[in-house]
Amino acid sequence: MIFKKSLPKITDFPNGTVFYIKEFDVPLAHEPSNEWFNWFGGKPTAYDCVHLKQGNNWQAESFEEWITIVKESL
Repeated sequence: MIFKKSLPKITDFPNGTVFYIKEFDVPLAHEPSNEWFNWFGGKPTAYDCVHLKQGNNWQAESFEEWITIVKESL
């Protein structure tokens, strides 16, 4: 039996969370607590931001753009 993973909603994140895309296919979320999460595969995993370099990531234009990257990673 195959189960569909549910995608996160904007309301699942604290106010002030900023959504990033790294290297075209890695969805990152930066929460106001200064914690970073990698949402590749639809499940949040703590992310060490030392791997971010100028030019290898950018802020998503919208939550919809970011969630599309999450969906494509499933």
